[in-house]
Amino acid sequence: MRPIGGAIDRALRKLGIDRDVARVSAVDAWPAAAREILGADAAVTSAVGLTDRTLVVRVPDAAWSGEIRLRESELLAAIARRAAGSDLDHIRAVPGQDRAPRSTSGRPSKLPHR
Repeated sequence: MRPIGGAIDRALRKLGIDRDVARVSAVDAWPAAAREILGADAAVTSAVGLTDRTLVVRVPDAAWSGEIRLRESELLAAIARRAAGSDLDHIRAVPGQDRAPRSTSGRPSKLPHR
């Protein structure tokens, strides 16, 4: 018997969606790649989606957008190391804030001070 993982890989390649699966893994790779290149403060950013060969990243303000533009090639290389085959060309930073985390009661929880 062949392992199921190999069969899944072959099926994905045959259907032509293996690259799409690899690109989606770039979203998961963002936190570690961003931390490597931008430092611990990169936790204020989050990968929120993909359009074609572009990773869309939510950032808190214009300063972060500029930093990501300046370091885009380094960030793309760090993502490629973690998400082989993702083949991304660009990172698009979009300003926006995540909602405050909610407690199990449905009320906003207190955010830790930095």
